[in-house]
Amino acid sequence: MVELIAACITTIDVIVIYSLLQLRKGRLMLALWTAVLNMAFPFMGFFMGHLTLNLFSVWSNLLSGVLLALIGIQMILQNDDNELLKRQLHPFFIALAVSLDTFSVSVSFGMLQLNKLLFIIASGSLSFFFASLALLIRGNFGTRYRNILRKLAGAALLIMGILSCIR
Repeated sequence: MVELIAACITTIDVIVIYSLLQLRKGRLMLALWTAVLNMAFPFMGFFMGHLTLNLFSVWSNLLSGVLLALIGIQMILQNDDNELLKRQLHPFFIALAVSLDTFSVSVSFGMLQLNKLLFIIASGSLSFFFASLALLIRGNFGTRYRNILRKLAGAALLIMGILSCIR
């Protein structure tokens, strides 16, 4: 269950960023790249988490908790003035930028030995859904709602990180 919640939280930034994009074509390609990368990065992250677990087995809960908390803080403090949104980039690079956070979250999950397959499938599916939804509603989603949504997702990751450190 934690895997599904985390997949949802880490893919919320897709809605926030993609609702700002003014794309006329290439929206399906962008959603597909986002889904693929949101499955590839967690796969690599779980692998790195398992390696890290073997190296730092005593500290794994603390390290994973700190990683999750730092990602949450970064999401809370992040500014909407993103340079990626002002330039026309290839959909792969935009998808790459919004998918990187799943790597670090999955490193933490690899350390905690959570269900890898469930998180990867949920992350890919939700990112495709959220990307498609955001690209469809792009003008109707106000900046205020994007900021609130991103801050809530960051707070949820921060809480998950703190709880992981306490366990």
